[in-house]
Amino acid sequence: MTAKPEFKKTIRDTAWDYKTKNEYEDVTVRQQPYVHMHYRHIFDERDYDIYDPRYTRLKSSDWEAFRDPKKFWYTPYVNNRKKMAEEIENAFNQANELGVVETLSPQWADALKDIYTPLRHLEYGENVQMQYVIRYALGSAIEQCATYQAYDKTGRAQWISQWAMNMQEHHGDFLAHGKQVLLNEPSYQPLRRYVEEILVTEDWAEVLVAENLTLDLLLGNLMYREFSKTAMKQGDTHLAVMNLVIAKQLDWHRDWAFSLFKLLAQDTAESRWDYLKALGYEDWKGDYRWGKVLSDPRETPEETLSNAEIIQEWVEKWYPKAFEAVLALAPLFEKHGIDIDLPATLKKIEEEAIIPIYKKYKLPFKQYEIALS
Repeated sequence: MTAKPEFKKTIRDTAWDYKTKNEYEDVTVRQQPYVHMHYRHIFDERDYDIYDPRYTRLKSSDWEAFRDPKKFWYTPYVNNRKKMAEEIENAFNQANELGVVETLSPQWADALKDIYTPLRHLEYGENVQMQYVIRYALGSAIEQCATYQAYDKTGRAQWISQWAMNMQEHHGDFLAHGKQVLLNEPSYQPLRRYVEEILVTEDWAEVLVAENLTLDLLLGNLMYREFSKTAMKQGDTHLAVMNLVIAKQLDWHRDWAFSLFKLLAQDTAESRWDYLKALGYEDWKGDYRWGKVLSDPRETPEETLSNAEIIQEWVEKWYPKAFEAVLALAPLFEKHGIDIDLPATLKKIEEEAIIPIYKKYKLPFKQYEIALS
């Protein structure tokens, strides 16, 4: 007698797949509808569905498998960021009461106008493209992290703006000057160009590499950590405490993105359609809901590289650009006599903060060697 074949249940037939049920997963997982969706967008030239795996080159056997290391959902995220906002507000109030801002040297204030104020525009630019990630990312938990990171970047742009308004009460114009530096200062053009390149990057996962795995590690560690040491030498607790809070956000941005790419690098999916097939898409015949057949996923060429190879390709594409863009700030540091050896500091950041995190998450990283003169 022949035994009946046993078939593996599809994800649609399986109950919640997490081992320990918790509040974070209850309110996060599987919010994106992939099959029997109530609408699809009509303003994209590509004839794709609303949550379509072709929006990234990466493949996944389960786009809902990712979990945020912090397990942020709306309420804990808002409560956490509320405490950070209170830290900033208290620091600004204390700096005002102690007369910190008005006693800063004119030389230091001029340096901050040129070097620090333009960061608010870069943060906002990264926020804009993080909203692109929100729109096209697959997996509710991934989209949720991108949403909160976009909030953080908007908040940082606003904090820096508030800091600049405090400064210009005693040290001349900061906001308008910072914009002009971004637009016209040669040392800032590589960074401006880098963010503008991010803004036209179509693969949402590549955007995360260009921000979280490269630029934010270099520029973030430089301006929100190393620069604080110089600020403290100038007696500038007004800036240093704000940087301290911003650095806490950067740690989470780094950790959730690296956790995601570690998961994807280890995924053995062979096709971008593996997950949708598991949802019951294997007999997909087009978009019957609208009387129109979408582009057939079976006719879409498959990516020949593995996820790990694609991630490595992106890192090797964006990391040298980010390194050179941040290094281009060196003339501004020298102009204002800032006691930071920028080439040496960036290599120190690479060795102490970047290489270890790539090793921790077992992601490919090739050190960028640049001729430093």
